[in-house]
Amino acid sequence: MQITFRGVRGSYPVAAQHSVRYGGNTPCIEVWAGETCLIIDAGTGIRSLGKDLVKRDQREIHLLISHTHWDHVQGFPHFDPQHNQNAHIRIYALPHQDRSLGDVFRAQQQAPFYPVPLANVESRIEFIELQDGQSFTIGEAQVSCHRLNHPSVTGGYRIEHEGKVLSYVSDVDLYGPILHGAGMKNGSADQQRAWHQYLQKSALDLANRADLMICDTFFLPEEYKPDWGHSRPEDALRLGQEAQIQRLALFHHEPHRSDEEIDAIQERYRKEAPFDLFASVEGLTLAL
Repeated sequence: MQITFRGVRGSYPVAAQHSVRYGGNTPCIEVWAGETCLIIDAGTGIRSLGKDLVKRDQREIHLLISHTHWDHVQGFPHFDPQHNQNAHIRIYALPHQDRSLGDVFRAQQQAPFYPVPLANVESRIEFIELQDGQSFTIGEAQVSCHRLNHPSVTGGYRIEHEGKVLSYVSDVDLYGPILHGAGMKNGSADQQRAWHQYLQKSALDLANRADLMICDTFFLPEEYKPDWGHSRPEDALRLGQEAQIQRLALFHHEPHRSDEEIDAIQERYRKEAPFDLFASVEGLTLAL
């Protein structure tokens, strides 16, 4: 399995001197499981990936969406394979209660927001709504999706190929006191406690013995806001230890975080981690 970080920044893209080395594009991960092309999230990092896929005439593309907050889908209108009549793009995500996945994508890609409606692109686009906890096969890869504790409806992904495991656990507040997801906040104290336990178990299932876990570490401890739905490096280390992972990638960098600050965070938490740890860098390619 080959993995390339195409976008590692959270909230909104950054084009500034302070972000040159780690990158300013919003979340997108390119994954190759043999000849199977999988993409996790469609932040602005997907734009350069799309150009590369057109050059290699990649026709079968599988896009796994964690959730439809704008920093995770805003790059899709600029994804060039949309305009390849031979391309088949399958888009996967957990369903919203009040609208379909297709409606969400069509809504952002139409006037007055964008000049080319999704209905007018040349490729074949298929929307696939997943069930929480569902496992399924995509080409040469086995994929599973579990819901996470983040506003709206958010899922993480686990991709397995030839005995190697990639875990994507972003965006999420792993151990915070607040339930964020749609449909979770109502109910008794016991019901909410059960939801917390369920969501923590879901994250653990995604990360279990992963060769690489890409994890939301948006906040430093002193910055943490419990109503935002994001985690800290300490949370990622705790999950990594519980799940017995091999390697951790700090991800979804705060947009104001400078390259030097990320260097310092990486150095600080490497000393505490019982496994290999690094801060995600746009353009970095790894082989599992």
